[in-house]
Amino acid sequence: MVDCPMKCMLPCMKPCMAMNGFPTCCAMPMNCLMDCTMACPCCTSSAPGGMASPMMAKAMQPMMRYMMDGLMHVTVHYNDPTYKEVQDFMVPSSVGNPFVDAPGTFDKDMEGRKTEVAMSMMGMKVMKMSRVEMIKQPAPHNAGITFEKFAEHRGYAMPGYVPKHPKVGELAVDGKILSVDGGEPSMLLAEAKKLAAQAGSTKVIICFDAITCPFFRAYAAEDLFKVANGVPQLHVYLREAEPCDVFDAGGMHCVTPLKMKRFITWHKNEAERAQAAKDTRTFLEGFEGKGKVKMWMDTMEDTLEATYEARPWRWYVLDAESGKIIGMTGLAPFNMKGKIAAIKAACAGNHKKTSTTTS
Repeated sequence: MVDCPMKCMLPCMKPCMAMNGFPTCCAMPMNCLMDCTMACPCCTSSAPGGMASPMMAKAMQPMMRYMMDGLMHVTVHYNDPTYKEVQDFMVPSSVGNPFVDAPGTFDKDMEGRKTEVAMSMMGMKVMKMSRVEMIKQPAPHNAGITFEKFAEHRGYAMPGYVPKHPKVGELAVDGKILSVDGGEPSMLLAEAKKLAAQAGSTKVIICFDAITCPFFRAYAAEDLFKVANGVPQLHVYLREAEPCDVFDAGGMHCVTPLKMKRFITWHKNEAERAQAAKDTRTFLEGFEGKGKVKMWMDTMEDTLEATYEARPWRWYVLDAESGKIIGMTGLAPFNMKGKIAAIKAACAGNHKKTSTTTS
């Protein structure tokens, strides 16, 4: 394997670039270069699932973080936004603002989005997002991303929705979780407390995951992990955030540097959800460490997702002994700097249990 993806990229760039440095044969140079590079054996993942090219995604991470953070910064401040602030951004007409057909915004009269360009550099369009699997499906999925799809899959961001999830200072709600490896089911808080006890920690994080959200796999999951101060994390996989066949919201599931190696569709049974969860575990082990990711999954009734309003993904920090919530993130993937600050603050300080001895 090469130590630098540019060794793969440079040979690919030559036929696509003219003497003046601009592309001559492709309308979207980023897509062209990434597809070429990710096809090289040295850049392709050996894992059965996860991202098609983790090496390429890592090389592109700083640029993707900068661009994607800008797309989903929805307020004048940098705090984690409220539901109302997210709703005002996603459906601007609800507060009297004009609708501009752009990623992350919706209107009841909008045309379905099958492809779109969301990233540019120096005035040049460089990356196209295409919902290639959605358009193969029967109606209504083949219309792409519509207002109706938004309402179905991102209902918490619909204007007028009032949050009902447990808040900071309240007790976390328990619920059934399923093994992703065929073991016996368990309960969320029992596993959270067990994990905290094993780590000797007074705190524990419940991480509701979603590998198909491009923000999650591009940088958000890793950035949050890095500020968690070693607090143990219990991962729970949910209903699919952006299944390629019915709601490829970001358009990055099957194309771009964040392309998935195994396309993930809407879960029809526990086996399919478990497979997606195991792919996510492999992805998370890339920065958390091999064998260190404790992964469970929600039931097919999506009970925990509904309780915690966790889609597409969400983190809750608990006091392990009392089960009280001491920190959390809001609706994802908006204002990532605010989410990082919230998790960092909740996990700060010494969370290791002190042993006592008696004479």
